[in-house]
Amino acid sequence: MQDYFLESLKLQSIVFFIKLVAASECDDEEKQLAIQWFSELTDELMAKIRAHEYDRSMDLPS
Repeated sequence: MQDYFLESLKLQSIVFFIKLVAASECDDEEKQLAIQWFSELTDELMAKIRAHEYDRSMDLPS
C-alpha cells in the first residue's frame, strides 16, 4: 500500500509538471526535452505497476 501511495504522488507530480510545461512559454526544444523526461518517468512507473500486477496474479489461487 505504501508503494502505491508513493507512486501515486509521483504520477501527480508528473501531471503537474506537464501542465506547467504546456502553459509555459518554453520553446519547442525545451518542450521536447520535457516530454522525453516525462516519458522516462512514466515508463519506470508503468514497469513497477505491471510487475506488481503480475506478482498479484501469481498469488491468486487457481
